[in-house]
Amino acid sequence: MEIEECIKDAFEDSMQLFVQTEEYKKERDEINDMIITFRAMLDVNRQLQFNEIVDAITVADGKLASEAYLHGVVEGIALREKIIG
Repeated sequence: MEIEECIKDAFEDSMQLFVQTEEYKKERDEINDMIITFRAMLDVNRQLQFNEIVDAITVADGKLASEAYLHGVVEGIALREKIIG
C-alpha cells in the first residue's frame, strides 16, 4: 500500500474524536434540520434533484477534506524534518 493511501485511510480514525464532539453534532443537526425543512417545500421530482445536489456536495467536500488531510500530514512531516533533521 502506498503512503498516500495509508494517510488517507487514517483520516477517519484521526477525526473520530472531533466528530463525536457536542459542537460538531449540534452543527450537523442544525444543517440536517435546514435540509429537512427545505426538502419539505419541494415536490417529489425537486426532492430527488435536491438529494442529488446534496449528495454531490457531500462527495466533493469529502474529497477536499481527504486531500487537505493528506497535504497537512505531508507538509507536517516535511516541516518536522526541516526543523529537526
